[in-house]
Amino acid sequence: MAFSEQQIVLVTPVWNDCKRLELFGPMLAQALSKSDLPVRWIVADDGSSELEQAKISALVERLSVVYADVEVMLFAERSRKGGAIYQAWSACPDADLLAFVDADGAVDARSTLRLLRHACQCGPGVGVVGVRHNAVDTPVQRPWLRLLCFRLFTKLVHGLVGIEFEDTQCGAKVIPAAAYRAVSNQLIERGFVFDVELLVALEAHGSRVEELRIPWQEMPGGKVKPLRDAWGMIAGLLRIRKRLKANLY
Repeated sequence: MAFSEQQIVLVTPVWNDCKRLELFGPMLAQALSKSDLPVRWIVADDGSSELEQAKISALVERLSVVYADVEVMLFAERSRKGGAIYQAWSACPDADLLAFVDADGAVDARSTLRLLRHACQCGPGVGVVGVRHNAVDTPVQRPWLRLLCFRLFTKLVHGLVGIEFEDTQCGAKVIPAAAYRAVSNQLIERGFVFDVELLVALEAHGSRVEELRIPWQEMPGGKVKPLRDAWGMIAGLLRIRKRLKANLY
């Protein structure tokens, strides 16, 4: 299927912090406007305050001057990052590809489009996930503590749930819409490990997901605090493991 024939939905989740999207949004809008990809870009607000939602709506209106096919979805209640993404995806029944990219710009606009284009070229039924792998052509910049936590978490993912992805937590993924719809009722996690469960469910369903190494840069103001959130993420992995053993995926 040619690029022009595919319907791509790209979701950027935000919650009570419009500042980072104010920096990244214009760059992504500019990149989308210059591409040949038919992308419906949705900024999905995850239950922010009324004041913050007004700021987000105003920002999206400004972005629409650069890229017309951008819109905002305002959700009244917080459902966390995975919940906001899933709600936006589920509101797009005609999409062929469903994607998300974080609002902080750690995955830049160029890499976002590269992921989308790669997914289009892979053909029907194939997903693509971004992978942070430090190399000359894909530099990764992050503090040593986050690098250590990333490596430990990856080992836990491999050991507890058995999927062998190099990186489950990079904030950019492209999923075939049909595959997502087939597993969406099985997806329970909405927080920091929603990515892991999504990949577990897709693998159990027999969907093919490729990894694409991309550059990545640590951005200030991130929501994940490794020392604070570690136990919650491990608990999430254990819940996924339990459901996996019960053949619920």
